[in-house]
Amino acid sequence: MKGNLHLNGSGKLWVLICLSLSIFALSVRAQESRTVSGIIIDENKLPLPGVTVMEKGTANATPSNDKGAFSLRVKTNAILVFRSTGYKSQEVAVHTQTVINISMVSENTALKDVVVIGYGTQRKVDVTGSVASVSSAIITERPSPNALGALQGQVPGLSITSNSGRPGDMRVNIRGFNSINASNNPLFVVDGVIGVDYSTINPNDIATIDVLKDASSTAIYGARGSGGVIIITTKRGKDGKAVVNLSLTGGYNVLPREIPLLNSTQYQAMERAAYAFVPGRAYPDFAKLEPLLYNADGTPKYNTDWQKEVYKPSFSQNDNLSISGGNSDLKYNMNYGYQNDQALMLFTYNKKYSARINLDAKVNDWLTTGLNLSGVSSKERIQDDGVGGLTAPREVMEAFPMIPVKLPDGKWGGNFMHLNSEGADNPVNLLTNYYNIHNRINVLANTYFNIRLSDNLEFKTSFSAESYTDENDYASSGSAVQRGLYQNISAGINSEKSLYWQSSSYFTYKKQFNKANNLNVVLGTEWAKKHDQIVGASASNFDSDFYLWNNLGAGIVPNPPTSSAYDWQIHSYFSRVTYSLSDKYLFTATGRYDGSSKFGANHKYAFFPSAAAAWRVSEENFLKDSKTISNLKLRISYGSTGNSEIGQYQSIGALSSNTAIFAGNRAGGEVQGTIPNPNLKWEKTDQADLGVDLGLFNNRINLTADVYNKITNGLLLYAPVPLSSGFDNVLTNIGSVRNRGFELALNTNNIVGAFNWSTTLNFSANRNKILALGLHNEDIFPGPSFLDQTNILRVGQPVGTFYGLTRLGTWGTDEAAQAALVGAKPGDIKDSDTKSILGHAYPNFVSEFINRFSYKNFELVVDIQVSQGNNVLNLGYATSEDRQTLANGYTTVLNAWTPANQNTSIAQVRLNGDGPSLRQDSHYVQDGSFIRGKNISLSYTVPKSLCNALHLKNLRLFTGVQNAFLITKYKTGYDPEVSTYPQPFAYGIEFYAQPKARTFNFGLNATL
Repeated sequence: MKGNLHLNGSGKLWVLICLSLSIFALSVRAQESRTVSGIIIDENKLPLPGVTVMEKGTANATPSNDKGAFSLRVKTNAILVFRSTGYKSQEVAVHTQTVINISMVSENTALKDVVVIGYGTQRKVDVTGSVASVSSAIITERPSPNALGALQGQVPGLSITSNSGRPGDMRVNIRGFNSINASNNPLFVVDGVIGVDYSTINPNDIATIDVLKDASSTAIYGARGSGGVIIITTKRGKDGKAVVNLSLTGGYNVLPREIPLLNSTQYQAMERAAYAFVPGRAYPDFAKLEPLLYNADGTPKYNTDWQKEVYKPSFSQNDNLSISGGNSDLKYNMNYGYQNDQALMLFTYNKKYSARINLDAKVNDWLTTGLNLSGVSSKERIQDDGVGGLTAPREVMEAFPMIPVKLPDGKWGGNFMHLNSEGADNPVNLLTNYYNIHNRINVLANTYFNIRLSDNLEFKTSFSAESYTDENDYASSGSAVQRGLYQNISAGINSEKSLYWQSSSYFTYKKQFNKANNLNVVLGTEWAKKHDQIVGASASNFDSDFYLWNNLGAGIVPNPPTSSAYDWQIHSYFSRVTYSLSDKYLFTATGRYDGSSKFGANHKYAFFPSAAAAWRVSEENFLKDSKTISNLKLRISYGSTGNSEIGQYQSIGALSSNTAIFAGNRAGGEVQGTIPNPNLKWEKTDQADLGVDLGLFNNRINLTADVYNKITNGLLLYAPVPLSSGFDNVLTNIGSVRNRGFELALNTNNIVGAFNWSTTLNFSANRNKILALGLHNEDIFPGPSFLDQTNILRVGQPVGTFYGLTRLGTWGTDEAAQAALVGAKPGDIKDSDTKSILGHAYPNFVSEFINRFSYKNFELVVDIQVSQGNNVLNLGYATSEDRQTLANGYTTVLNAWTPANQNTSIAQVRLNGDGPSLRQDSHYVQDGSFIRGKNISLSYTVPKSLCNALHLKNLRLFTGVQNAFLITKYKTGYDPEVSTYPQPFAYGIEFYAQPKARTFNFGLNATL
């Protein structure tokens, strides 16, 4: 037929031959191979050795060398698989590529997409509670001698405040205050060990910090989780050759500003006015009375700036050396650190040596074991203890400017040299000759065994022990005897020793059903016990200060020795069940059953449950392909936690020992010290949380927001009892407090490219309210009390409420008759008739605004801290402004009342005894809001070519400034973020705090 192709037999054969040759040619081409090479790096852009590079589906493989390089001949259509223990596997199609460079992503819990949740880990996308994670990169970004300093401002809802300029003097709480007589501190967990002191952890040891905030996440810790939980995971070894990291950091500390105090000329003018308060009273001839201090014409010989003499520029350092590595069977990480943190105040420091080794060993396919061992030895000299006494920080403000540090004959000067003064040593003398030294040693050991019973079931058991000693040596030499705490030369030693052990065992069951259902079950038990012992010895009236505390027997007057000891233990059962359906619908249920020796016989045990659910809306079909919303998860949780952090033996009738002198002989005896309460039980906190996690534009914008409502019932308070019982009160569970708040964490990648700019905004607002107090909601004055009650616990008010009289000004001459009705006269302070609420210590909101800029090898970080709405009660301002002629004071007294200057709130100056002046009122409650340049740092990563020439894998140089600037209306103290009293409800009360330094940092990080 026309148009059809007709093949005869030979043609058909030819076609078959051509087809066969074509198929053969394609097959041959498919079998063609090529050499592919590249460099493999880790997340820190360091070469990663020991990575297995394999041609998928074959045995063709090669490892990367110590420079991270590999070379492998593979088929053109091959797929390369990159595998290394501790890292996520990756697959890359070769196609026409001959060079393939790979950045491996760690599976370590330090990664942002995995969080540690207590007795396990969880993908962040699967978390149903309120959990925040901070990586080691963020922790080391801000040089700090302790973990809390580096964590400050990084997590919404986590409040970390620096009380003063003393190294390590910090307070921390999560989502407000829950308790009045029990602890409000969060629970610290380090590598599974509960209750570790955060100050013993070297920040360079930390891989990640996870903060558990809501009841769903903290209920796994039951009776110890009401204050929130901070989980610290330390660094562990990885596969590969040994990697050596060296970190050297130096800091130059300076005083940001001085407080305006009277100089010699100003003080003399004020003193003349004080003598003139009584008409006709003559001003003393100090040229004759005090010739060591005054010239013949009556002018002062000296004009000492005590702030400059005491707060000297200082240098701090923080050096660390780590070695890590291993293979598939054994991994190790070792770190050694030295810290010398010098405060601005003379002879105030904290020196610390630390060492840590973490080992992980794979014994066989079903058994893994490990050991964590750390030790810290520190020596701290504290110079600001004894708040309210004549301490060195107080004398900086109150030492007379006409007093020299030393007289020409070498003797120390002091206020006691001047007429009518309070009489105190000068602060340089105090700091030189007063000793309060803490020598601490902390050893923490933890070992574990992890047994894989099947593909789905594992059993982990661990045992931990922590030993702590603190030897407190103190002495005052013969040159500093006016301090008020000692008589003549005195010395002593207090020693505390404690041993804590913990045993934890739990099963973990993981199972996937039908590829859509994932179940994870944790079931375990835990025992913990602590023993603590304190002994003390002291003596006074030494004939020499040569021995200090090293020969107490040389003291003429030995003081009775002291000793005490206590034990407590806790036993727990816990479980957690997590379930996910189709990776969209997430559920968590947690329960812990705790028993504590601290509580009454009728309430030793309690159960703390929680439940949570989350919906990953972005995984639904209607959003899965959205180009705008890349992640959307809604969370809800509710649960209960407890508070067991009260003193020991509170529920039983404890004995109290006393001694008395009879016929010249000391006799001892015991009496009942407290009333037993067998019904004493846990404070219980119920918390509800609603949260959302949102990612936009391929997660270039990430937002996490939470609102919470937290109510604590059964507050431990002292209730009055009939006096016929022989006691005033008994500790019982009456009272309630509420915390409500909002938290926001916003992270944005504003510019991505050769120039990068990212922003982090953390915002927290908490509203605290006391709901009930005692049987009749009586006011409680928790102290400290100075001149009068300073703060109040009252139903309807928040914790940290200041209370007192309101200053209305001063009485004018035209108000003489009205002033006389209240026993006052013109020039005296005019206060309100009744006391009222004066302010609140805690802010309305706090925020942290962090911007990171990078271009090529440079990176700039600018960290701004904001606190708004808090007040500060400055009691030091009261004593240094209102006690004229007893001590030096503020220049504000230059605006004191005079007949020509009556529009002022400062009373007419006068000598002590001339009339009422010193009082505590609203004049000393001031706005403590502030904006602080928390950290500004600039770093430079040295190019690889230069690193290679220096035989280094990586080198980073950095410099920066911390506490760069401070914008605040608070001018009578050095810093509005302050607390000098140790009482839990004395936050925001200042009584002569050490100033915080402005620190200029510089250093390097090198990888060998």
